[in-house]
Amino acid sequence: MMNFKQLEAFYWLSQFQNYRQTAEFLGLTQPAVSARVQSLERDLGKTLVDRDAPVFSLTDQGMEIAEFSLQFLNLREAMNARLLDKQKQRLSVGLVSMLAFTWGPRMLAAMRERHPELVIDIYSGSDFQLRRFVLAGTLDVAFSASGERVAEADFATRFEVGWVVRPDVIAGYELPMSPETLRELPLVLYPKTSPLFNPVAEYIDEMHAPMAPRHYGNSMATICELLRNGYGASALALTALERDLASGRLMRIPVTEGIAPLKVACTYTNRARRRQVADLLAIAREAAQVWCAEHPDYTSFCETP
Repeated sequence: MMNFKQLEAFYWLSQFQNYRQTAEFLGLTQPAVSARVQSLERDLGKTLVDRDAPVFSLTDQGMEIAEFSLQFLNLREAMNARLLDKQKQRLSVGLVSMLAFTWGPRMLAAMRERHPELVIDIYSGSDFQLRRFVLAGTLDVAFSASGERVAEADFATRFEVGWVVRPDVIAGYELPMSPETLRELPLVLYPKTSPLFNPVAEYIDEMHAPMAPRHYGNSMATICELLRNGYGASALALTALERDLASGRLMRIPVTEGIAPLKVACTYTNRARRRQVADLLAIAREAAQVWCAEHPDYTSFCETP
């Protein structure tokens, strides 16, 4: 049966790409590292290391398992930290990337000021990643763009979604653009686990064969950087690129049909941490309200009954 020791050995082997260095790092012998990796391969029924390659190389399945191994190891560390924290003076907060870039810092600063006895751990990631952390029992609070809003939270943040591109990428195209024209452009897309993937795929009718390159980013920060480097156009929460749009480095593409905005709300709370969670929600509400008032172009604060 697959275990953490196997995953740990395989993950660090994927990083060092050398059995001797991996063994030294883990305090094991090289045969022990090799045995754990081979045992993992047997348990999974997959070849993870390409032993016919001239240099160390992972198979396609190996690269996937290396990513999952890192997630398992991170979850184990979080679990151990929680179990060892007998005073329960930590609060783990999951924020989708948009919140980490917007009112998250204001919320964190206010929590530190008002509750110096608490250690606040921030987990920033996609909806899909935060859902995994919730299922693993890692988070006390989670704010995401998918899932049902919890009864304790009475607010949401509305993010306007639009098409963005570096001006030279669409030089010569007529504006505004229709979905059919956008489909002809090289596009930067979110992974299928993102709440934006389906709306965008339906908008440009991605079920048909793409007419131009499709690039994929696994985070908002990566997608923003791909746009700045001219990989193509993308539909995303415009607030992430507010400065780029204001400076003209990037432009918002006028379109004939808009995309629905994203609403981010609190979608999970740990009932065992009721008092701390209630304080955090009140502070998050205030932080979101202030931030949206200061950045009204692409965001708005929403009261929810």
